Amino acid sequence: MRQYTIFLAVFVSSLFCSSLFAQSPLLLVGGGSEENGGWSDSPYKWFVEQSSNKKIAIISYTDVESDWLSNYFISLGAEEAKDFKIDRTGARNTQLIAELEAFDGFFFKGGDQNKYYNFYNNTAFKSLLIDKINEGAVLGGTSAGMAILSSVVYTADNGSLYPEDGLTSMDARYFTFADDFLQVLPNTLVDTHFAERGRMPRLISMLAYWKIHHPNKKLLGIGVDDRTALCIDPEQLGKVYGTGAVTFISLNETHNIAKTLPLDVANTTLISCVEGQEFDIIRKKKTSSERSSKLYNSNIYANTVTLLNGKEYSSQIEEAVSSKTLVIYDGIKQSIDISEGNKTLFVDLRKLPNTDLLRFKSQLQEVKKVVLLPFDSSFIEDFKDQTSVMNWLWNTMKSSTTEVVVYNEAIPFIGEKYPLNIYSKDNAAYSGSLTYKAGLGLLDNTMVFRDLYADSDYNENTASIFQETLFSEDINWSVGLTDDCEIKFQVNEKQWEIIYEGKQSSIIAENKTTDYSEANSRRAIVGYDSISTHVIYTSTLLLQEVNFENYQPTFKDVVINTLSSSERSLIHWKNDQLFFDNRANRNVQLIDLQGKIHKEISTDQLTTDLPLPVNQPMIIKVIDLSSQEQTTLKILRNK
Repeated sequence: MRQYTIFLAVFVSSLFCSSLFAQSPLLLVGGGSEENGGWSDSPYKWFVEQSSNKKIAIISYTDVESDWLSNYFISLGAEEAKDFKIDRTGARNTQLIAELEAFDGFFFKGGDQNKYYNFYNNTAFKSLLIDKINEGAVLGGTSAGMAILSSVVYTADNGSLYPEDGLTSMDARYFTFADDFLQVLPNTLVDTHFAERGRMPRLISMLAYWKIHHPNKKLLGIGVDDRTALCIDPEQLGKVYGTGAVTFISLNETHNIAKTLPLDVANTTLISCVEGQEFDIIRKKKTSSERSSKLYNSNIYANTVTLLNGKEYSSQIEEAVSSKTLVIYDGIKQSIDISEGNKTLFVDLRKLPNTDLLRFKSQLQEVKKVVLLPFDSSFIEDFKDQTSVMNWLWNTMKSSTTEVVVYNEAIPFIGEKYPLNIYSKDNAAYSGSLTYKAGLGLLDNTMVFRDLYADSDYNENTASIFQETLFSEDINWSVGLTDDCEIKFQVNEKQWEIIYEGKQSSIIAENKTTDYSEANSRRAIVGYDSISTHVIYTSTLLLQEVNFENYQPTFKDVVINTLSSSERSLIHWKNDQLFFDNRANRNVQLIDLQGKIHKEISTDQLTTDLPLPVNQPMIIKVIDLSSQEQTTLKILRNK
């Protein structure tokens, strides 16, 4: 009798758990319009095929305005597809519920998940759905209709939670959840419009909030992009279709999440699947291989760099009184008041020294700290020009023995690359037209950008910088900074040690794999095996181990233009080439200081080759053959 009782208890318990978390086939659609003959055909046809009688009920709480979707399901093989308006009253209408008994597929349209949850919970319609789930009926939904198809539902009782809310406070009133609805997809929390609304930090913060209040219940986050679908079979193996990706997020077991402070959680694992790739939800493992490999650059130079975003630099200048401190600034952007007796070395990029260069080089070799103020991006190439004094400045900053402090608008330029149009073209990521340029490379294999989530119009671009850019631009770290923060990079043996303080959290995405797959579209989206995301707030963080090398600065020969050209006919010599600001017929002479002509050419081009034949001062004389205007430029090569 005792054995029978135990068996019965186990059987009832198993039956209860199976019923509580029964897994019907599920179709999760992140949003966006369906397209007949396009991206949605395969996943929506799969949905129809999962229905045993091919009868599809299309559910919404509003009036039906079009029969397009029902006709679409019929075109994909449905025997019947019918729209149902089920509002708060309809959810309790026994006649309507009886009609729905004949259907074996239930698809929830977009709208407001709060209405779906509050209209349907604890009603006859919910009971019908649970019965249908236990019988194996297929459920699906798009946008808000998808948001209710997980065991934990974000209910949005107090309005929408924005990506930046958790970066400001984990006590935001918009964190509202329920785990008493349909109970499909055990131990999950889903989010929609994932890439295009930049919701990666939103889903991480939602998982963290749940972790704070339910420490023993760990959830898997699933973020689905628009025009993208995840088809999940009864064994919880999901396959991705569409133009975007599905991102699976798991929080680190150890965390530093506080209830009332901004989010602070490191080593969150992101796995992304694109068209045709599969993911085992139970094992939290990607089962598809990638199609491409990035070029992994392990050449990381050791240095110490502090980024001050949204900070005033005047106090830093006032405190910079040492001869071993260099302040680099752009005279058009800043006016620096240098007090009498200040031994700091100040360099205006608009007024570079062109005399006594040996002394200047000696001063740079003694520098231990560089303060880099905002400057125009046009100077970046000049910093890299090995024949320019500015390259001496770059070498000083790059040195492994120099500490560099960077302010505000100069911050994006210190990485290996920087984004050009992240905040100027709101559809750049969606259209695959994000563009990048080489930065100063003071932080190798890194991209840094400011104003994180300051303007929601550019959230999709931001999402791409944290994921796709790691692969397309061959970098290891993407760093997004919120306003009024300070972040320091310093070497701790074989790791970057990050020290951060700010009013809000900032984000670092760290690539953990070399393999990836491009999306089935032009969108800046990729599939990958592992990215670690660190949401940081007043914390110290160690990144993955790398092989650091020390950078030894070099001060090569430079070329100085010591005589200004006329404003009407600007000329410039650089890298053995002569540049003009407009086209004209010109005669060019290269003359030594004794008056001997070493070379004479005629040109009507904007550039012409003009190498120095000897290592001595030379004069370039240019005559406009139309106006007879003459311009001279003295070229001096120094060591």
